Amino acid sequence: MKNAIKFSGMAFQMAAIIGLGTYGGYRWDVSEGRWGEEQTAWATVACALLSTLLALGLVVKQIIDDSK
Repeated sequence: MKNAIKFSGMAFQMAAIIGLGTYGGYRWDVSEGRWGEEQTAWATVACALLSTLLALGLVVKQIIDDSK
């Protein structure tokens, strides 16, 4: 049961990091006027990718630290 709680906490942490990163990229695109029909929202894409990599890195670090 302890592991289930720990891993569900990691899932919520990942969701929060990815969600905030994507929202930040969206807000960046909106402020630069890139959120339209003809333009690609590159800041949203880049921030979503970077926040996903950050979240995965933090989870891997937590798993490695817990296994020691």
